[in-house]
Amino acid sequence: MSDSSASPHFPEIAQDPSTGWRERLLQAALRGSSALGLLAIILYFVSPVSTAAKVIAALMYAVLLLLTWSSRIHYPIRAGVYLLLLFFAGLALLFDYGMVEASILFLGFVIMTGLLLSPRNAMYYALGITMFSLLLFGTPGASFLAWARPVGMFLIVSVFTVVGLRQALDEFADTQETAQVTLDTLWAERTTLEQRIEERTAGLAQKTEQLRAASYIARKTAEVQDLATLLDTVTRLVSDQFGFYHTGIFLINETGDRAVLQAASSDGGRQMVERGHALFVGTQGIVGYVAGQKKPRIALDVGADAVFFNNPYLPMTRSELALPLVVRNKVLGVLDIQSDKPQAFSSEDIDILQTLADQLAVAIENARLIDETQAAMTQLKAFSRLRAREAWNRKLGEGSRAFTYTPLGIRAERVPQDGARTISAPILLRGQKIGDISIARKGEATWTQLDRNLVEEVASQVGLAIDNIRLLEEATQGATQEQMVGRLANRFSQSLDLDTLLQTAARELGQLPDVAEVSVLIGQGSEPDSHPGQARRRRTS
Repeated sequence: MSDSSASPHFPEIAQDPSTGWRERLLQAALRGSSALGLLAIILYFVSPVSTAAKVIAALMYAVLLLLTWSSRIHYPIRAGVYLLLLFFAGLALLFDYGMVEASILFLGFVIMTGLLLSPRNAMYYALGITMFSLLLFGTPGASFLAWARPVGMFLIVSVFTVVGLRQALDEFADTQETAQVTLDTLWAERTTLEQRIEERTAGLAQKTEQLRAASYIARKTAEVQDLATLLDTVTRLVSDQFGFYHTGIFLINETGDRAVLQAASSDGGRQMVERGHALFVGTQGIVGYVAGQKKPRIALDVGADAVFFNNPYLPMTRSELALPLVVRNKVLGVLDIQSDKPQAFSSEDIDILQTLADQLAVAIENARLIDETQAAMTQLKAFSRLRAREAWNRKLGEGSRAFTYTPLGIRAERVPQDGARTISAPILLRGQKIGDISIARKGEATWTQLDRNLVEEVASQVGLAIDNIRLLEEATQGATQEQMVGRLANRFSQSLDLDTLLQTAARELGQLPDVAEVSVLIGQGSEPDSHPGQARRRRTS
């Protein structure tokens, strides 16, 4: 297997033959051979061999040390040279000591070839070279059987060793491959898990940011009470906080058949507002569908919900989300959000934006209620001023009243005063002047602004007190009338026949103040005295 599938957490077991466990095995063999080779060199030098053999042995040991401690030599060269050293060492023993001693190194040469290279190389090349060397240089002079017996044993041991080595390596390779597949699977799952965690983290971060933006918009809208300002604020904040291309708010008209665009964040949307853009509820466009069904809807330019966006005022729209504004199961309007990305909305976006739409619907309803309450209060104040004006017109029609304080006492008249020493303040009641207060100062002292403010405040309090007296008089008069009506009703209930009842009614009504004559008639006729069901009473005031 290649290194591309390896990871820093799960390193490969099976790697290229020049690396991995073969590299580690070669390094261990070189170090062990260097230690044992030193002892062999010492013994070799004290033995009765030729000088040339000793020099060759020393050169071979130097090459072995170079292979052991040099990290710049590539694996194939190191393995090949090491195997050659084993072969030549066995060949040297064959020349010097015979076949038995040499067969040990030759067997090591075959085994190490199978381990460091492959069993195939050990079987065909290493064993072949060794048998050729034994045939060529190991022929004994005594008998053929004495030569054939060790060679045959060597051949049998080498073949069985190589075959066993091959099976072991095959099993090891299968185990290694299975382990590597398992590790690759674990690594792939780990990578997938990390990607999912990153995606989930990014999704949570985005959702947190959206919730923060929705909370911020809700706080801002809660501070606004004017409906027009509220709609403009919401459209601007939704586009700014969520990064949408266009945000618009439609409100249902009074007849309930159209959704009218009231506010928009984009330039094109504001142009549509100026043109009075409206859509039929339930039949026209995504907004009309949402207003009719009371359900959110997503429209894309790709996929299952693909639509064709052809609004000339919003040419960059690629996705659209419409959310109903519902309060107490009543649709107030639609929050329309458009993006310039093909697939900009998901189910999570719908949940968060629908919550924002619900808060917006409540804010719109509150703003409407505030407007209606203010309009009702304005009408009530206007009606109250009108009633007060009519009452005071009647009151003032009865005649004016004036009182003047002088050092001599109170006079029931208004005394002309010097304008230079006098200040006046009108007595106002709900915007209507019902009189004034004038104060003249002794001597030549001038009036200050504080004095003028005091007089105006006193005039205001006098106006309120006078109006309270008028209201008390009206309440007293109403109570008197109710008492009189109750008394008359009690008298009428005591009458047992029609004539007595009519006479009682005429007599009691004739006793009212400023009544000159009372006629009570039951039936038809122009002459009261000629009809039987009549009662008549004349009174001179």
